[in-house]
Parts: sequence; C-alpha cells; structure tokens
Amino acid sequence: MIKWMIHQAKEGKTLLSYGGIRIGAHISDFLVPVILATQFPPKMFGAYSLGMMLVFFFNSSLIVSSSKPMVILGSEEFKTRGGIQQTTASRLILLLSSLMVFILCLILFKNQVAHFSGLDAHQIWLLFWVLTGYGVLNFFSSLFLTLNQRILESTFLLTNAAISLCYLLGIYLWTGLSIESVFFMFFISPVVSACFFLPKLELKKILPSAFDKQNLSKMIHFTKWMMLGGAGIYFLNWGDNIILRQFVSFEDIGIYNLGYQFFKGTLMVIAIVKLYFLPFISQQLERKEKISAYLSVKRTRLSLLGVVFLGALFFLIPKMMAVLYAPHYQKAAVVVQILVFASICALYTGFYDPIIDSLQRYRFIQLLTVAGVFFNLAMDYLLVRHMGFMGAAYATVITYFLLALAREIYFRKYCAPLL
Repeated sequence: MIKWMIHQAKEGKTLLSYGGIRIGAHISDFLVPVILATQFPPKMFGAYSLGMMLVFFFNSSLIVSSSKPMVILGSEEFKTRGGIQQTTASRLILLLSSLMVFILCLILFKNQVAHFSGLDAHQIWLLFWVLTGYGVLNFFSSLFLTLNQRILESTFLLTNAAISLCYLLGIYLWTGLSIESVFFMFFISPVVSACFFLPKLELKKILPSAFDKQNLSKMIHFTKWMMLGGAGIYFLNWGDNIILRQFVSFEDIGIYNLGYQFFKGTLMVIAIVKLYFLPFISQQLERKEKISAYLSVKRTRLSLLGVVFLGALFFLIPKMMAVLYAPHYQKAAVVVQILVFASICALYTGFYDPIIDSLQRYRFIQLLTVAGVFFNLAMDYLLVRHMGFMGAAYATVITYFLLALAREIYFRKYCAPLL
C-alpha cells in the first residue's frame, strides 16, 4: 500500500506541485475577505462585498473571458510560428478595451453604483484600479500558461498573494484597515509581482508584437462566447446579492458573503485542476488512450480526494467560525455547510470542461451557464423572500445540481462518441 502511494505521488508530482503552489497563490483571494470580516462590521463588509461584486462582473465578463482563448489560440500559433506575438497583441487590444469600457461605465452610472453598493464617491473611483490590477494579473498568468510554463505561472500568482497579505499586515499595523487601503492592494500587488517576473518571460516568443487581423477576429469570436459564459458564471456566483439587496439588510448580505467566500474557495481549487489539464487536453485530444486515462484514472482519484476535503470542511466549519468571528457571523457556518453540496456537484462534472472547450463546443457551456443564471435568480426570488439569506444558499445548491446533470448528459451524448 505504501509503495503504491509513493508511486502514485511520483506520477502526479507535477500536478501536485502546480496545484499546491496555485492553491497557495489563490490564498489571498480567499483570505482577504475572510480577514476583513474580522475587522469590518457586517454592514461595512456588505458594502465592500457589493463593490467587489461590480468589479468581478467586468473582470469575469471582459477580462477573464479572453484568457482561455489566448491559451488555446496561442498554443496553435506557437505550433506553427514558434511564438505567440499575434495572440499577445490581440489580447492586449481586448484588455485595454475592457478597461476603457469600465471607466466609461463608472462615469455614466456613478450615482447608481453608489446607491447599490453603499460606497462613497472616492471609493467608487478606486474600483477602476482594482480592475486594472486584476487585468495585469490575468494577462501575465495567461502568458505563462500559453508558453506552457505552468509552475512559473502558479509561482507568479503565489508571489502576488504573498505581497497582498504582507501589504494587508503592514497597513493593519500602520493605520488600520479600511476599504480604500484594501482597494489599493488589488492594484499594487499585481504590478509589483509583474515587475519581478517580467525577466522570466521568454520575450523572443512574445516580442516584437505582431498585429494580425485574422488572429484578432478569431480571438474576438472565441471571446464573445467566453464573455457570455463569464457573465453567466459571474451572475451564478454573485447574482444572489442582487436579490438579497431587495429583501435583506446590509448586515445579512455581509454574513451571507462571508459564508460564500468558503464556497468560492472550493470553486477556485476546482478551477485550478481544470486549468492545469487544459493545455494537456488540447494537445492530446486525438490520443484516445490519454483522454481515457484522464477520465477514468485522474478524474476518479481527484474527485475522491475532493469529496474527502469537502466532508472535512462540512464538519469543521462551525468550530472555525466560532473561533475566528463574533457571534453575529455564526450563521455563515450554516451557509458554508449548505453550499458544500454545490461544490460536490461542481467537482463531479468539472473535469469535462477542458475536453468540451478543446473540442470547441464551448457554446454549450456558455448557454448552459446562462440558463443556470436565470434559474438561480428565479429560485433566489422564491426562496429569499420566505427564508432570508439561507434561501439563496439552497437556490445555489439546486442550480449546481441541475447544471451538473445537464453536463453529464451532454458529454455522454455528444462528446464521448468523438473521443
């Protein structure tokens, strides 16, 4: 048994290294709101959460949406040209366009943003720098992945996480945490990290920049479907707040969002595994034995490991909440326990996504996600008005179960015969 475990660990050491580093890299995404909840009262934490909700909409729909197309189209360009100059230029154009759209929206809808989020005028303008920081972080991350430098990519994200947490600690000791200082962190940390890792990039494969109209057209076509899915995922993850804002207080929104952070943490880990396998699947798609091993062996082992982790989280979270937070946050533990079942659904069928994307059947995932959004919002409206913020948690679980079921049926009927 011990020899078998050692052998399996050696076989999966690259994934273990990548996954371990990337989980550490995402620790700031998870820990920042968790830490802030210990310092901010629920009402203030609710305003912070709603402000970040607006940023994440543009980040998911406009910035992250062109990340996967860059990896896939960049890999194709690298095979034929030995570089990714054209893909990099196309991605930069889309990134700068996204930032311009965001600042225009802030100018036009400043009063509406203030009313919805509870942020003041100064805090609203800082949201632009938050999104810019996410843009820098995602751009460099995509560059490393496109060049198949996965360990370097995860190390870059880990460095950003470390700088973020050091920044938080320094600000806490110097002046105390505030919404403004936290917003600045989201810009400063990625820029400093990018400066550290710029020399690590293989610049001869990226520069000189080469604009190609056909490449940009492909990127836009691929991205527009990713935008649909990105917006769908955003509303699936944050749409609860839209309904909650109508029926519950800022305090309840803060409590719900604290619990939801733990659910998002599990989704981050699942996304890490999917992203890790994406370059591998796209390159090995025609080798049936490789895909079969991925589905029957790697998927099974990682799924079992994930279920064990989620089970431990279910039983330990009440004690963690009691130790870390004041009594008025304790109901967040129940939110986490409910959402554990949604995490299991996401884990079970998440391994299909790299295959579906590599087959360029991404339209199904995006349309399915959009359908899930409308269903989730409808369930939120029905349940939140009667059950409060707990209703939003139950709505999320029902939605993720149906999404998992639809993925399973689609994959077996339309994708499996092609492999």
